[in-house]
Amino acid sequence: MSSPVIWIVIPAVVGLFLWFLRSKQQLSLILAAGICIILSVLSIVLPIGAAVNLGGLTFTIPSTLPVLGRRFVLTASDQMILTLLYGLGAVWFALAPLAWPHRLFPSFGLGMLASLTAALAVAPILYAALLVETAVLFSIPILSPPGRLVGQGLQRYLIFQTLAVPAILFAGWLLGVAEANPADTAMFQRAGMFLGLGFAFWLGVFPFYNWVPMMMTETHPFPAGYVLSLLPTAVLLLGLDFINSTGFLRESAVLFDIVRIIGILMVVTGGLWAAFQVNLARVFGYAVIFETGFALLAISVNTLDGWMLFAAAFLPRLLALLIFAFALAVLENQGIPLTLLGIRGLARRFPLTALGLLAAILSISGFPLLAGLPVRLEIFEQLAITSRTALIGAGIGTTGFLFCGMHILSELIHSDEKHWTMVENWPLRVILIGGCLFLLAFGLFPETFYHSILFILQAFPHLF
Repeated sequence: MSSPVIWIVIPAVVGLFLWFLRSKQQLSLILAAGICIILSVLSIVLPIGAAVNLGGLTFTIPSTLPVLGRRFVLTASDQMILTLLYGLGAVWFALAPLAWPHRLFPSFGLGMLASLTAALAVAPILYAALLVETAVLFSIPILSPPGRLVGQGLQRYLIFQTLAVPAILFAGWLLGVAEANPADTAMFQRAGMFLGLGFAFWLGVFPFYNWVPMMMTETHPFPAGYVLSLLPTAVLLLGLDFINSTGFLRESAVLFDIVRIIGILMVVTGGLWAAFQVNLARVFGYAVIFETGFALLAISVNTLDGWMLFAAAFLPRLLALLIFAFALAVLENQGIPLTLLGIRGLARRFPLTALGLLAAILSISGFPLLAGLPVRLEIFEQLAITSRTALIGAGIGTTGFLFCGMHILSELIHSDEKHWTMVENWPLRVILIGGCLFLLAFGLFPETFYHSILFILQAFPHLF
């Protein structure tokens, strides 16, 4: 049994099996979380490509699975990526019974996870475009389950994600032509332009991100949070894979300048637009844009320090978005409008939900003692060396998002009531308190958590 069979085929088959169990929602979510936990643990303890001794039996797990003339390759250097993706899936599926126990979430969510893993493993890499599109199609029933109207934001999401496919495939064709004639630098430039356009559609970068806040207001916060956490994570890793495998991209100073400019625009607009929002679901959308902008700024540094910051930012970003989406889901399930007026005085009735919501937003803005601060400071330091303009832009965007957090804080505590109550049940209390403690622990002891995630960079040895 090869590694692609374990981490791609098996979760895909389990996802199909869970579709037949969709009427048993709780059981399906438990099974989905269980398989993700098992695969995440196996990615840590199971050596790919090395001999494994199990009792008196010795066997080797091959790293390659050939399919129709193409190959899916998962080596030992990819194991940290597998741990991240399936660990992320395990947490979301485990929390779903309290937030959004929909019957389609386990099967299609697991299918989406398997498709994105396959996209990171496929060779030649340009076929990843088709697998990412498969993951996007899997996400549609999650975002708009039967009986729910399809809004404009979801339609634009599907259109932009689909437009990325021909752009990436055409870029792959141009790269093939250019490699046959290395002296034709113009062909490489055209390929880079179409490749950048494809990733711009995928990530929803400026100016193609208007669907993100729109989609958040049209669907439940929890499944939208799952999609907007998982998809950008996989696409960013796929982007690093393209850069790692293409010498022209690694050596192009213009590419990293463009990435820096786009990153600045996303951070500035995401932070400033969030500062003037009255809808918390839209604030979540701008938080995703804001975080993607900082990820692009880390990539634009194009040094070992920049790549390390890019990898280190995964955990605080994903944790903050998880707590943010979960808190919004709690409010949505209680029938509380996700607006500033709707949450006014919420701290007196839902104190832990208010705390989780505020902690997540402040962590994203880089507030002291929280998980987002250490990486933000390091990125600011790198930008001070490479581009003062980018540093100023990052500061403006961060100030805007911090203002958003302060505005939400003022609404949460603004109340004429004199008595405090706690409506949350015990499972919600444990999850919200635990999430806030993790955000605090990440901020106080960053090196303890960040060193392990840096092993992600082993999958991209040509970057440094």
